[in-house]
Amino acid sequence: MRTVSGNYVRNPVSPKKTKIRWYLLANRVSAVLYEDLPEAPFSFVERMKNPKGHALEGQLDSDRPGMMRSSAGGGTIHHGMDKTFQHHERAAQKFAKAIAHKLLEKKRKQKFTELVIAAEPHFLGLIRQELAPELKPLILHELNREYLEGSDQKMRRAILAAILKRGHTRPV
Repeated sequence: MRTVSGNYVRNPVSPKKTKIRWYLLANRVSAVLYEDLPEAPFSFVERMKNPKGHALEGQLDSDRPGMMRSSAGGGTIHHGMDKTFQHHERAAQKFAKAIAHKLLEKKRKQKFTELVIAAEPHFLGLIRQELAPELKPLILHELNREYLEGSDQKMRRAILAAILKRGHTRPV
C-alpha cells in the first residue's frame, strides 16, 4: 500500500517482522558497525574513531605526578606519587559510553533487532557496563576477541566460525 507521497507503508493487519542483525567490532581505538541482511550480507553501516586510543599517557595528561615527603626517615625521603587512575582507561570508558549511546540511538530508530558484539576482552567489559538495559536482550553473541583487520567478508567468516566453535546453538 502506498501513501500520497508514494512511500510504501507496512500493512497494519499483518506487519512483517524482519530481523536485522548488526555486528559491532570494536577496540579502544575504533568501532565498526555492520548490518547483515539476506540480500546484503555484512554491509558497512558506520565507523567510530577514538583518537585518544592511540595517544601516549603523557599526551593525555601533561601534568607530572606530585611529590611528597615520606614519614620514613624523619620526612627526609622524597618520592613521586603514583598515578592511581590511568588516562587511557578513562578515554576507553568514554569511547565505550559513546558506542553504547550510538547503539541505543539506532535501536530506538529501529535500525536493528539483533546484535553481535566482538571486542578485545577488557573493552568488551567496558561496553557491557555502558549498555542500556533495553539493548541487552538484543545481544545474540559476545566474542572477546578483536576482529578489525581484513576484508568485510573475511571478518564475517571468522566471526561466524568463532560463534560455531564456541558451540552456540542459536542460528547465526
